[in-house]
Amino acid sequence: MSTWSPLFIDNDDAAALRIHLTRNTLLGETLRLQQQQVEQWLNAPLWVPGHGEGGGPEHTQHKLNYQMMNLAGRLWLITQDARYKERVIQILCIYADRYPKLGDAISHDTNPPGRLFHQTLNEHMFLLYAAEAWHCVKTESTAEQIQHIESNLLRLMAHDATHTHAATFDIVHNHGMWSVAAVAICGYVLGDDEWVLDSLYGLARDSKTGGFFAQLNQLFSCDGYYIEGLYYQRFALRPLLLLAEAISRRQPELNIWEYNHRIIQRACYTLFALAFPDGTLPALNDASKTMNLRDEGAVIAVNLCWQHYGPLAIMRLAGSRGFIALRASGQFASSIFILAKPVSS
Repeated sequence: MSTWSPLFIDNDDAAALRIHLTRNTLLGETLRLQQQQVEQWLNAPLWVPGHGEGGGPEHTQHKLNYQMMNLAGRLWLITQDARYKERVIQILCIYADRYPKLGDAISHDTNPPGRLFHQTLNEHMFLLYAAEAWHCVKTESTAEQIQHIESNLLRLMAHDATHTHAATFDIVHNHGMWSVAAVAICGYVLGDDEWVLDSLYGLARDSKTGGFFAQLNQLFSCDGYYIEGLYYQRFALRPLLLLAEAISRRQPELNIWEYNHRIIQRACYTLFALAFPDGTLPALNDASKTMNLRDEGAVIAVNLCWQHYGPLAIMRLAGSRGFIALRASGQFASSIFILAKPVSS
């Protein structure tokens, strides 16, 4: 492979994780389960739908596609199974064929629609996962594929986010958190410093009216409680932590894990401290009464807090609910095990 700057998994990480593919470890079990999920996706008919209702079959398929292409990209780095990278490139090319021709999706609420989904929130989730998937396979792609995917899909999505939907991009809210994380990660992958600056500091570049630092400064209390409640805290933590990890690898001089007296650490610890003994989260407003610490955001919080802040406190908080013994359940519940630095067996 040519010179390649890691986003979440570097070559040493991939080599260390590769060893677990045949081992009876939690990492090994997780990787093999994720391989099974991707195999099911590879063996199913390839479907890239157009518009559909929120939560409908088209919505569900777009979501599955971005989850699986993201996972397949990571697994390509670990396993070197060419089928994984070939499917990622193939499906990104298909989306690039169709995306410029799509108008607004169907929307029946006040949230502005994207081109694939009924609201821009889902569009930005797609962009974040697609950009990371592309990062994993870009050096294996032709010049024509690179031009097509970046110009007609990723750059167009980032432009829509920062121009067409600028109000959503700068909003201090969980939708804004996903938006800035998606565009920043896309900026890191495509080498666009302006997108990174817009995402970190807001379109006004003042860190007050929008951007990642405004999100960190305004969405959390001094002890780490999220203004929209714990249900949305675990949801916002997913892009927050993914972006923080990307920042720490690409711009370590920002010392992101220490920012604002370790607000990221306090936000993670508060999520666990306020959960019920069985791991479910107190419901507020439109929150699900069954949402619990097996959510992806909470899993990422455990692993990255362990990595950046040490294991003791997070073990006490999460382990007291039987959480550390979690086995993979669902599409992405343990994907962070191949994002964070691998632990020894």
